[in-house]
Amino acid sequence: MGVVYVTSQNRKAGKTMVAMALASIASGEQSLVTILRIGANEHPSDDLETVLGQGKIRLSKIDTAEVSGVVNAVKEESSHSSLVVVDSSSDMSTSDHVEIVDETKAKVLLVSDFRDKDSSLPYAQKFEGNIIGILINCLTAYGRTEAVDKIIPSFQNSDVTVLGLIPEDRTLLSLTVGQISELLGGTFFTGSEYSDRLVENFMVGGFGMDPGEYIFSTKNKKAVIVRGDRPDVQMSALQTDMQCFILTRGMEPIEYVKYECDEEEVAAVIVDTDTVETMKAIGSLQRHARFDHPDKLDRAKKLLADATDVKIITG
Repeated sequence: MGVVYVTSQNRKAGKTMVAMALASIASGEQSLVTILRIGANEHPSDDLETVLGQGKIRLSKIDTAEVSGVVNAVKEESSHSSLVVVDSSSDMSTSDHVEIVDETKAKVLLVSDFRDKDSSLPYAQKFEGNIIGILINCLTAYGRTEAVDKIIPSFQNSDVTVLGLIPEDRTLLSLTVGQISELLGGTFFTGSEYSDRLVENFMVGGFGMDPGEYIFSTKNKKAVIVRGDRPDVQMSALQTDMQCFILTRGMEPIEYVKYECDEEEVAAVIVDTDTVETMKAIGSLQRHARFDHPDKLDRAKKLLADATDVKIITG
């Protein structure tokens, strides 16, 4: 049956996200879709099983990156799947990737980060007639002109089709309340049962001329960073859509705030650092983001479907 080999020249380009979204979309029309992960230690399989949930998708993995082992695994999965999506390993050499593709007669889908410009063109050309095209991921808010005027023509002038542009997205770059708490060294004061909710925005509580509720309503799915002894700010934030409080200086809020957190299903995490130190720490959290949440899969499917015609890839 069909094999799509998803690869990238550099790490963190988004190939796992694309592979998962592609398989999930294809499962709506295929009898059985298998995702085969090569070098499964790159991304804990438990995370991916959580993302996939239940459905017509089989998650398989092979820890070795040896060419013969990968080829045999692809052929084995192909024997009982209508489509095999291979999430390749970044630890393998280009020649190994090319050999696997040749041996399995796979179609190659290349994923490249927008920031890498056209540097993956030589890599794409190694696959010659086996490459379907390239998806450019993480397109910045103001990068479309550069992509259209410079990057896409560079690929297309070398007979490499650019299948689409996938923009940067807050959902895909977000962390859960629990992950944020762990990375900041915090403890749950209340609402630990909401630890798996994604946080897409951060806001700092403080003084201002406008009503607090108006200010906080400008962002959804947010964490509000505020001292634990500021019930005025906390109550204003609780009137809006939010995921959690990050309460600084190790201070617990008053009991009424805890009651309102429980009523609104909002978590409260206490950290020992002050607000400025906490915000500095939050600034570096994004590098810990992983493709590890069902909401991220839903978002990735929409972004992929908006960026390209998936049937061109899956056949």
